Amino acid sequence: MQIGAFLERSIPWRWALYWLVIPNLIIILTWPLGGPSMTNVLKLFGFSGLLVSQLPWKRVKQTLLLGMMGTMMSYYICLTFNLPIWAIQYLPEFAVEVRPWLVSIYLLGGLLFLGVVLITLRHAPRVQRFPSLLSMLVAISSIYAMSMIDDVAARSTKDSYHAVPAAGEPFHAATTMAGLEEPAAGKRNVVIIVVEALGRPTSRVEKALFDADWNRPGWRTRYDVSQGSVPYYGSTTNAEIRELCGVWGLYMNFDFAKSDCLPGRYRKAGYKTTAMHSFTGEFFDRTHWYPKLHFDRIEFASDLIKDGARPCGGMFPGACDKDVPALIARRLANATEPQMIYWLTLNSHVPVVEDQTLGTIGCRLGPAEWSAENQQLCRLFSVHHQLAAALDAMAMDPALPPTDILIVGDHMPPLFDRDSRVRFDESHVPWILLRSKAGHATGAAPAGRTRAPSHT
Repeated sequence: MQIGAFLERSIPWRWALYWLVIPNLIIILTWPLGGPSMTNVLKLFGFSGLLVSQLPWKRVKQTLLLGMMGTMMSYYICLTFNLPIWAIQYLPEFAVEVRPWLVSIYLLGGLLFLGVVLITLRHAPRVQRFPSLLSMLVAISSIYAMSMIDDVAARSTKDSYHAVPAAGEPFHAATTMAGLEEPAAGKRNVVIIVVEALGRPTSRVEKALFDADWNRPGWRTRYDVSQGSVPYYGSTTNAEIRELCGVWGLYMNFDFAKSDCLPGRYRKAGYKTTAMHSFTGEFFDRTHWYPKLHFDRIEFASDLIKDGARPCGGMFPGACDKDVPALIARRLANATEPQMIYWLTLNSHVPVVEDQTLGTIGCRLGPAEWSAENQQLCRLFSVHHQLAAALDAMAMDPALPPTDILIVGDHMPPLFDRDSRVRFDESHVPWILLRSKAGHATGAAPAGRTRAPSHT
């Protein structure tokens, strides 16, 4: 009896349950599946809970605990998509503009988190304060134990979650490697396409599907084709700054007034510059910072749909990417001055859901066994396949004037499950350049800027 009473006083199981385990239940449940490393953040949460739980005021404990849980889950979401912590402010906008309820795991996660919050706020403030120094030491040990388990669980994909480069990291961009950082002497049209979630596959089936789409022999009859890869950091907006402005940067704190970005350079050289994005411009404030890049014309989903693109559904509803290349081809064919067109795609945002307009219902792509076992990957590659086919039709259109086309990924697919995530290069995204053979004699690169294709 004395031993039992001693253990009851010394092991703070109720504190561990209601202040540590249940508040972080979603993270714990994802350990077998995947997800970013939360090791250090779990320590911070645990030690904060250690202090807050000793306060004498119930309402204060509930308020602080609710804030801790909300911040923890928001940070987890941001980390999953390689977003910086201050991107938390965009989560309400995400809920309005996007349709997360179409993804069962998101809907289930939201309901589970609501239940976790209700249980925690009801029971955690009732946990008695630590009766002894030993019980507090045991609680501290439980914090370290949980963080160590998280570290082991996330170790295999830990390096694929990186929002910012390390200090001194050398800069690389596909536009630089492809020699497009300055307008060509012949003033051929230039089209730069940043493709959502176009990763660099490392597994056999995925590599075969990628090569079939992005290494088409027919392209070589009209273009000099080169390929390579560049490091990526952060989310899609980071990739836009990377490719358009030649720096690692975040649009939230980027000094556009002092920048020297591609659209401004091309406009000074006499090009008509256009930006296109298949989603709403309000998402991530693109309506505010795209004009600062000195685009002459900016078009978002509603504009592209008015111009002839069909609306596509899915979690990110907008214009159908597969229809946009035809709009670009028509514009280039009708232009009377050289064009620099930048286009950010949309439909391959992960997770790609089953949707008739996306052509992803009952996906059958690649080997039958592979597609049956990997429906999320199958849908992702299916959307990329449709995009590649549309770009092929544009590139090989006899009416298309001499045009250099650069296709580059923004970041690796932010797939949640570990098995799918490890099938892609965790640090690099691919790029493909189709440099028009027409007019090569007038100058494929600016004077003094000849550049061999980079293959990394």
